[in-house]
Parts: sequence; C-alpha cells; structure tokens
Amino acid sequence: MRKIIAVVSAFVIVLAMSFPAKAATKSGAIVSPGLSFSGTTATCSLEVYAPYATDSITASITLKRGNTVVKQWTNLTDSGIMDFSDTANVSHWQTYTMHVTLSINGISYTVSDITKTCP
Repeated sequence: MRKIIAVVSAFVIVLAMSFPAKAATKSGAIVSPGLSFSGTTATCSLEVYAPYATDSITASITLKRGNTVVKQWTNLTDSGIMDFSDTANVSHWQTYTMHVTLSINGISYTVSDITKTCP
C-alpha cells in the first residue's frame, strides 16, 4: 500500500512540474506571460483567463534590451480570455526583458517581468 501511495505521489509531482507556471490574481484571474527564443526570434506571449467571459482585459507588452525598446504591443484588448503571441527580432547572447501592464475591468494587476538571455 505504501509503495502505491509513493508511486502515485511521484506521478502527481512529475505531472505538476510539466505544466508552465501560471499566477492567479486576487480576483481569480489566471495570468501566464512567456518569453522564449528560437534562433534570433523572440516570442512574447500572454494568456489571461478572467473570472467571467464579460470581463474586459487590457494589456500592453514591451520587450526591451537594457533601456532600448525592441518591440511594443499596446492597447491589446479582449473579453474573458486573452491569448496573445507575437515575435520580434533579437540578437544572440543579449539579455531581454518582457514587461507587461495588465488591467481587468479597469483594475491594474502586477505581472512579474521576465528576463532571459538569447542563447
């Protein structure tokens, strides 16, 4: 019986680690920003799941290298669910930061910046 519990527990831990991190806000919204690289192309993504389908979502995303803005997407809007993804040209061995501003129904939410180096 103990072996079965140990195997099931290990399976649950492995399964939980295989999903990307998502942050839940106080309102119950789920926010998942992402920054990835493929060669010299960066992909910035943002998934937002608001508590209700009628909730108004507004976001802006800025990709920067140091203090230089590489690309910016402003006034992105949706209702209920936002599923955004777009690319920008980047350089190898440079460090980039993706900054997100987000509001749901006019209430601002803090989204942690993502900083990564292009391999």
